[in-house]
Amino acid sequence: MSVGVAIAGAILTVMAGMRLGGDLPVLPQIRSANQESATHPFQSLVNRPALGHVNGWPVMKDETNPFYTDFFKPAPQPAPPPKSTMKQVEVLYQGWFESSSKDLEAFVTIDKKVFNGSLHQALSSEFTLLEIHSDYIILKSKDDQEHRVPFSKPTPLKIPIQ
Repeated sequence: MSVGVAIAGAILTVMAGMRLGGDLPVLPQIRSANQESATHPFQSLVNRPALGHVNGWPVMKDETNPFYTDFFKPAPQPAPPPKSTMKQVEVLYQGWFESSSKDLEAFVTIDKKVFNGSLHQALSSEFTLLEIHSDYIILKSKDDQEHRVPFSKPTPLKIPIQ
């Protein structure tokens, strides 16, 4: 049986080799050159004349463009913080003494400037001295706030800016 398959294969190979001339089979023509093609109902849409460059086209920018988006715009910058109405000063109560007329006076350093004054007297443009004790003093700032300053300890105080 294998000999029969080998013989059949050889016959087919010889027959295929005889047609190796490269000719195509002669086929009947499907459509003649003068035959009109069928018209499609949308053929007029396909065969449009070229429009060319038109100068009257509107220039589309931003919102007029149908493809405009603000998705890629960076977020607006936050408003700057309001300017502070308060400032910080450092107050140091350095001591007191009593004069021969029984008046008490205190020595106070405000932002590295030394002031001395008696009770209910302005120490600087920001503070008035209200009370003098051996371990603390009480100052009143321009905004009518009372501040307690301990002896020999630098104390930061917030006062309004003038």
